[in-house]
Amino acid sequence: MRARIGLAITAVSLMGLAAAGNPAPVSHTDNGRRIFLHGTTAAGRIVQNSHGMEGVGCAMCHGEDGRGGMMHGIPAPNITFSNLADPDGHEHEFSNRRHPAFTRETIKAAVVAGIDPAGNALHEEMPRWIGLNGADLEDLIDYLQALSKPHRRPPPGPERM
Repeated sequence: MRARIGLAITAVSLMGLAAAGNPAPVSHTDNGRRIFLHGTTAAGRIVQNSHGMEGVGCAMCHGEDGRGGMMHGIPAPNITFSNLADPDGHEHEFSNRRHPAFTRETIKAAVVAGIDPAGNALHEEMPRWIGLNGADLEDLIDYLQALSKPHRRPPPGPERM
């Protein structure tokens, strides 16, 4: 009974915060989704990047499903976690290079420093997302894992803040 009362008080408190105009707490996957789609954190902070873009995230080039596309005539690869972590690694015809599979740590290096698992620089069109902290990077990678689930459309995106 006390547990139910505690949960009810917590729920009411959260509703009060939302009603007061403060964002309700979000899950780490929601934060990752916002970063991926809009280049902003769940707290509304714009993620700084080397290209000075605002209001765009990974989806601008890699698509809302993370499965890639073309941007400025340059192939944007599939960045779903299952593809990045493919044990066979990756061969990129565009750059004529090969590298091993990504890990969580090498995904972080690619996002922040623009380096692939073999230590090669990624194409200059790939922004270096320098405004992400450790928790944001983990949330983004968790979202890339969510995009990897087969036969599933990405969940609807969050509203822009």
